[in-house]
Amino acid sequence: MQNLSYHLCTTRQRSISAECITSFCSIRGKHSQSQGRNIKQSSRTWLERQQKDPYVHQAKKEGLPSRASFKLKEINEEYFPVLMSKQKQNKKRTNTPQPKRLIAPNMLVLDLGAAPGGWSLYASTQLVASQGGAVVAVDLLPLSTEGDVIGRIENNLHGQFTFIQGDFTEKHVRDDIMDSFAQLSGNQTLPGLVVSDMAPHFTGDSKTDALQTINLCEQALTFAVGDDCFDNSYSPRDAKGTLASGGSFLCKYFSCGKENELELMEAIKRAFRCVHVIKPKASRKESSEMYLLGLDFKSS
Repeated sequence: MQNLSYHLCTTRQRSISAECITSFCSIRGKHSQSQGRNIKQSSRTWLERQQKDPYVHQAKKEGLPSRASFKLKEINEEYFPVLMSKQKQNKKRTNTPQPKRLIAPNMLVLDLGAAPGGWSLYASTQLVASQGGAVVAVDLLPLSTEGDVIGRIENNLHGQFTFIQGDFTEKHVRDDIMDSFAQLSGNQTLPGLVVSDMAPHFTGDSKTDALQTINLCEQALTFAVGDDCFDNSYSPRDAKGTLASGGSFLCKYFSCGKENELELMEAIKRAFRCVHVIKPKASRKESSEMYLLGLDFKSS
């Protein structure tokens, strides 16, 4: 799990204020903070669960920074081919080749909330640097120092990797991201895939935690496809996001009722031609964790 402390405030506000560290509010002002439960009990339960989790043991065996890598691997290698197969059956035959995986070898990938580095590391195994594949990873926290995560990513990509430690909602960090893609790619400056496995610091209150993940997903989506995606008048062709035309978006959120998820779902449908909600097997059954996948950004 990518654990971050992005605390998001009112819509259009892109900086993280000191007040947000102690009082959480939605980037769109529709969620309020609720009282947390006993954190010690929640931490104890989490530790017990970790000790019994086969994915945790497998991650340690493979030298991965977290079990999160298996979720992206599953979505990329198992779910995506099935989705493409179904999509092909529902459409008329065309000469356009269907992508075999979500992460194509020549793709530019933006990993928001990348720490400890599991998703970037997995993505680096799917990309081919000589074909233009590259990763830019961003997080408030540094990537894991255990297992030489950065070294392994750079080795896989022959240096086609940049890590930016900072808040992606701030303009100078956004500029750094776009400059990095320009330097890595030479000509293609927009990523074809934006992914986010961000999570807030959990309070122990399931509703509060779920609402905060919704807010993080909203922030990642607006970064990818433009600030106006929550407006009914939104036009992808006029959007000022960071995602390339026809690109994809993958983000984690915690299910917390249709009334709380409605605006997010409507926003992503405005921006993408195909939208899917995925529950990987690597995601714990008792968890409300879900993954929102948008395919084929409508910017052209």
